[in-house]
Amino acid sequence: MKNLSKTKLLGLLLGGFILISLNSCMKDNDYEEIPVAVVTMVNGFVSSNGVVYASDNNPIQPNYSPLLYQQYDFFRIFPGSRRIRIFTDTNNQLVDETYTFKDSTYYTSFIYGWQEDIHHLMSEDLLLENLGNKSAIRFLHLSPSEDQVNVYLDDKETLLYGERAYEGEEEDEDSENTSFVAQNSGKHTIIITDQDDETLIEREYTFEEGRHYSIILIGESNSMARPLYLGIVKQYK
Repeated sequence: MKNLSKTKLLGLLLGGFILISLNSCMKDNDYEEIPVAVVTMVNGFVSSNGVVYASDNNPIQPNYSPLLYQQYDFFRIFPGSRRIRIFTDTNNQLVDETYTFKDSTYYTSFIYGWQEDIHHLMSEDLLLENLGNKSAIRFLHLSPSEDQVNVYLDDKETLLYGERAYEGEEEDEDSENTSFVAQNSGKHTIIITDQDDETLIEREYTFEEGRHYSIILIGESNSMARPLYLGIVKQYK
């Protein structure tokens, strides 16, 4: 697992929400590196326009600026045992769980499901070393309307993941599908099919060398407001 260098950490957090405030008056020679973990938040919860995260009663986003459906963002957090709660933009609590975070470690929080079928998966992300000109990807089936799906690369001759079940059917804490796998970088078309191998959705995307990505299937196939969506979360490098 890669540790977080100062340069990489600062680059990751550009545009992200900062949970920890640093003393701007601190002199350079007084500076001590503060231990932190980094959490990526991914919103795939169908039944709300947005969600708000809180750590130990401290909101990550203000109520007027929730993390919108289909979007993702980042925050830093002190290591140790932390109570993580997630609310809808109308203040309905979805998640209230305690996690132990480790210093210099990456995590991803996936909130997904619909109505009362609420699921939260918190993964400790193990990065791949020495990717070279390849990319690292993983796929998570987070759509409550779909049974098992297949994932193809560019055409239906190249199967990446077969018979992937909805993550809500397994224990959310123990998914084996959070591991990254090295794949060729560059422009590719990701194709998702159902159990009969009929195409549900596809998306073309250019994957960068050395970058990690989470590919997620979210949404409801019978919903006009929240149809199936193939999200690509651009993560670590």
